[in-house]
Amino acid sequence: MPELKNGYLLHEIAGIPYLLPYGQNIADFRRSIRLNESGVLLYHALEQGANEKTLLEALVSHYQAKDSDIPALKEDISHFLLQLEAANILSPAADTTAQAADYYFQIGPVIIAYHGPGKLLLPSFRDFSCEHSAPDLTVHIVPSSPEAHVNGDILVRTDEMTICKNEDSYLFLYPPEYGISEMHVTMDGRHAALFCPKPHASGLSEQIFHALRFAFLICAQRKGLFALHSASILYRNKAWLFSGPSGAGKSTHTALWNRRYQTSYLNGDLNLLGYEAGKPIVYGIPWCGTSGCYTTSTVPLGGITFLKQAPTDALLPLNAQEIALRTIQRLVSPAWTADMLLTNLSFVEKLSVSVPFFHLQCTKEDSAAAVIKQAVDCFV
Repeated sequence: MPELKNGYLLHEIAGIPYLLPYGQNIADFRRSIRLNESGVLLYHALEQGANEKTLLEALVSHYQAKDSDIPALKEDISHFLLQLEAANILSPAADTTAQAADYYFQIGPVIIAYHGPGKLLLPSFRDFSCEHSAPDLTVHIVPSSPEAHVNGDILVRTDEMTICKNEDSYLFLYPPEYGISEMHVTMDGRHAALFCPKPHASGLSEQIFHALRFAFLICAQRKGLFALHSASILYRNKAWLFSGPSGAGKSTHTALWNRRYQTSYLNGDLNLLGYEAGKPIVYGIPWCGTSGCYTTSTVPLGGITFLKQAPTDALLPLNAQEIALRTIQRLVSPAWTADMLLTNLSFVEKLSVSVPFFHLQCTKEDSAAAVIKQAVDCFV
């Protein structure tokens, strides 16, 4: 059950009860809230530590309500609590993360517990729904701005966001026009809170979806899972990844395979890699760029090809140094600190001797797919 925060005073002005902000809440431009009779009753009950059950009992007793009135009273309580949360008057109780989540998802080996409105989840995320299970990552959607805090050291700054690190969390700070103001992710990647003071903002579902990718990748990295910027196909029951800088032709090349060899698409932009029983694995994830291509399946990794556009098709050799450098450059797993980079490098070194790597200078013609297929067929 949420708990009341400091920073608001219940006081009557000309006989009308108001919740009035003070201190930092004034600096944060928090507004006053006018309460009706029920609101005053509920607020006083919250001050005494009431939960939703005792709040309902208080209203039933006060109004001598009948059984037929209870659904409406429950709705009133829910609306009142949401109003207080949006105004930053309520904070989650200490045991909130132990409560049953609204939704559960499994992406690869990672179980995610989601506390928040279902309407803010994109369909692609819902495709990974699973049964109630002990989560690796717990996500909370908070319909308010966070309290004042120290941001810490800046790790990364882009036009879209700033990533900071304080004593116990990574902080993601977003532009004022975003529906999300901040996201806080604990250092161990087990908990994420997304502060959404504009819960009805246009595009909020998309913003939450993309923000959750960062929280997921922090958690995944801790579990030995790493994401490679690449497009992938299923060929002979294995995943074959094609990677390269923007414009290298990943989508074009996988389309050639699909048309010429009837291979299935796995993901059009991002692939999650890990190991099971000592074998490299590709896990389906919902994040797939603008391609719209993703899968929920788990498939053994066949190999990785680095693409570069050229006037002719040619397969070029790669030495160990080139494999490591090209792979680490294409990983999108967090590398915001030296320790994170070392973790990524350790994985790359292991992967580099687990599967074949290719370097294909290629055209946009069918011949490009034929050249790399001939090489791939030597390993399947």
